[in-house]
Order: sequence, then structure tokens, then C-alpha cells
Amino acid sequence: MKIKKKKLLWFLLVMPFFYPNSIAGTLVATIWHQWRMLATFMSIIYIFQNIKIIRNLEKVTWLIIIFYIMQILATGINKLDIAFDCKTAIMMSCFVIVISLIVYKEGNEGILFFYQISHVLIWLNFLSVILFYRNGLVRDSYDTAVYFWSTKNHIISLTVAYLMISFYLFYEGYIAKKKYWIGIIVSIIAVFFMGSSTAIAALVVYGSFIFCCKICGKNQRVVNMKMAVVIGSLVDIAIVVFRIQERLGGIISTLFGKDTTLTGRTGLWDQALELMRINPWFGKGNSYALNQYGWLTMHFWNSRTQTLDDVYFVSHNQFLEIMVNGGLICLIPFIGIFYWMIRSAQRIENSKYKMTIGAALIAYFIAMITDLITPYESVYLFIIVASYIHKCENVDVGGI
Repeated sequence: MKIKKKKLLWFLLVMPFFYPNSIAGTLVATIWHQWRMLATFMSIIYIFQNIKIIRNLEKVTWLIIIFYIMQILATGINKLDIAFDCKTAIMMSCFVIVISLIVYKEGNEGILFFYQISHVLIWLNFLSVILFYRNGLVRDSYDTAVYFWSTKNHIISLTVAYLMISFYLFYEGYIAKKKYWIGIIVSIIAVFFMGSSTAIAALVVYGSFIFCCKICGKNQRVVNMKMAVVIGSLVDIAIVVFRIQERLGGIISTLFGKDTTLTGRTGLWDQALELMRINPWFGKGNSYALNQYGWLTMHFWNSRTQTLDDVYFVSHNQFLEIMVNGGLICLIPFIGIFYWMIRSAQRIENSKYKMTIGAALIAYFIAMITDLITPYESVYLFIIVASYIHKCENVDVGGI
């Protein structure tokens, strides 16, 4: 009974932060929002109850919080309303601290709990993809299909976190082989059926990295997670700044059915790069302060009004979006999050776990080239779990 009450409390504290996009605009979304507000209040109480061990939490927890605090500062310096950023910072701070506390205190039992939540979400999303293929449960304002969890591009944030956590728990003996492989297959099928070039590319890179690590492992080479970040960063720069994809037009068209503008993203990147130069330290502030989805615009023909309308967009690149909204004061802690996550993960003794974390890292960095992976909570779940594995693993230093 005690275990059931404990897990019920965890569920009440963290589940409202895993918001399925398919319920947006419905009564369920309103109830969900109220639940999240209540969970935030309950989380504050939970945190104070565990105040004595707060200082033992991994540094990534505090860097995530600093990232949100810096966004408040950037928005305030730009003389915009900071109410949205303050509210977001409070809620996300509670979320990441509670996750850290659960994993720190409960170890693999806590990680298993988060796996179970992710597993249910993966299955619900998969079923929505199969049953409502191409149509989605609803359509968003851009007439894009929204399945249970998200649109096609944003599914990768949940999928990569799920793949990494599943891998770890399977090799720790917490997940049966059949359940593990079915979960992996279901999550991958959903991504391919949803048809996001960004998500598919990230998954292909994830698998390729693991394959390369297995080959290197035979030669007793050490898996280097920093290498994953460096490769991901270099590819990002090569595409966004130097536009290397323009030399690969035929390959891109054949594999993904896109032109070298990557569905108009290069135009958004040009706007973002121009805005970055105006105030590189503090950016323009959070566009949501003006109830505006991004600072960048594209022209679309409005058949109802028979006019060209300006539609607001985000940068469709994680690093550019951070620079536009918060400048270097936000970008530095964001990079620091991954730096300290790697520092923590390097203490892991089992090379298999380092391998899958490295694969997840490079997959996320590939996804960040053409889309955003934050503020999606599943990414923070991945970062925090990866940072605590060295405290939880049942040490087995066998080869890859």
C-alpha cells in the first residue's frame, strides 16, 4: 500500500507536465492546465519536505532552472511583460527538481516509473497514428495533423528519451525482452508513419551511432559522448550557416522529398541570423510575452480575405531560437546543461549506457537543426535520468 501511495503521489506531481497536444483547445486541456497548477503547488510542498537533500542534486537540474531565469531577464531587459516567463520558470523548476528528487531518492524504481509513463504515451500515440493515419486526431492552425502526443516533428523528443530509458532498464533487468522490443518497434513505426523528415533523420543517426559504437567496441575503443555533441554541432553549423545542403539537393530530394530550403526553413534562418546581430546578448525577449508564436514571419495567401498575411514562426532551429529570444545569456546555460549532463554520464561504468546516451545526444542535436526540442518535458527527463545513471547502475563493465 505504501508503494502504491508513493507512486500515486509521483503521478499527481509529474503527469500534468506531459501534455498531449491533441487535447489543445478542449475542455480536457482546461482541466489539464488546472491540474498542472495544482501539481506545481504540491511540488513546492514536496520540495520543502526534501529540502535537506536538495544540495545533492546533479548540476544539470540547476542549469535548467538558470536557463529559465535568464529568459526572464532577457524579456525584462527588452521591456516586455515577464509574467509568462515567470510562470513558466516556476512550473518548470518544480518539474525538474521533483524528477531529480524521485530519481535521486528511488534510483531505478524512480526511472522505471518514468519509463512506464513514457511507455503508455508511446502506445497511445502509436494507436492514434494507426487509427487516424494522415488525418490525425485534430488539425492545428497550420492544418498539420496532430496525433495523440504531437505533430510529426515533435514526436522525436519523446521517442529518443523513451529509447534511451528503455535500453538502460532492459539491460538492468527491469523490462522483459518481449516488452522491450515491442516498445522499441512500436515507437519507431510511429515515427516513420508520421512522416517527419526531421524525426526520421534523427532516428537514423541514433541507430547509426549505436552501430558504429558496436564496431568500435570490438577494437576496445572508448565511447565518447563529447564526440556526439561535436558532430551534431558541426552538422548544425554546416547546414544553418554554410548551407551545405545546397550541394546535396538531389540526395535530399530523393530521400526526404524536400528542396534545399528545407520547406522554407532557410528563409527563417536568415531572418533569425539578422535578428541575432541586433542584440546578441539579450535577444528580443520571449515572443510569447506578446501572445505571438515566434518573431519571424512568412507570407501566406489567405483565401478567405484574398490577401497575403504575415504568419509568425519560430526559428525552426533550437540554437537560433534561443539566441533570438534570449541571446547569449540564455544560450550559455543551455549549452551548460549538456556539458554537465555529459560530465555526470562520464562516471557511468557500463559502456553500453554511455553508448545509448551518446546516440540520444546526437539524435537530439540533429533534430535541433530544423526544429525545437524544448520546452518539451521529455527532453528534460532524458537529461536528468542520464545524469543519475552512474548512481543507479548495477555495475557491469562488459564490452559493447
